[in-house]
Amino acid sequence: MGAAIKKHSRAFRTKSTVVSFGVLVPLGVFGIHCSPDLPLPDDLIPKTVDCTEIDHTYENFGKAFLQEYCLRCHSVTLESDLSRLDAPLGINFDSMGQVREFESRIRLRAGELGDMPPRLIPGPHPSFDERIKLIEWIECGMLTEDELEGDG
Repeated sequence: MGAAIKKHSRAFRTKSTVVSFGVLVPLGVFGIHCSPDLPLPDDLIPKTVDCTEIDHTYENFGKAFLQEYCLRCHSVTLESDLSRLDAPLGINFDSMGQVREFESRIRLRAGELGDMPPRLIPGPHPSFDERIKLIEWIECGMLTEDELEGDG
């Protein structure tokens, strides 16, 4: 799978364009989205996941993924549209309950489509490998360590 990911990543880089931040405001006025997708190629999207082979948990994967890519906009500590970079006020990922409430949306937007976090907003973006792990974690129930061990 690693070679396929490298092949697709290389193809995207050769087609990518640079848009200056000053262009984003006028585009938004005309209803043009400022968050282009970077969809996972169909051959990389897990069709089925053998959860007996997956050990991703909130503690060893989910928490760091959410902190790195989601909480800069989707946190209850951010109280204004400006500080949330226009993320809706009711969509927060500070707790597992909140994350589970939006799991299908997270899978689609951050996993498959790749438009979250928005590509044109400065900051890190998950790799194809991280997005595949996100999909696997969600498909296997977004378990915590306790749940994986049968204590939750």
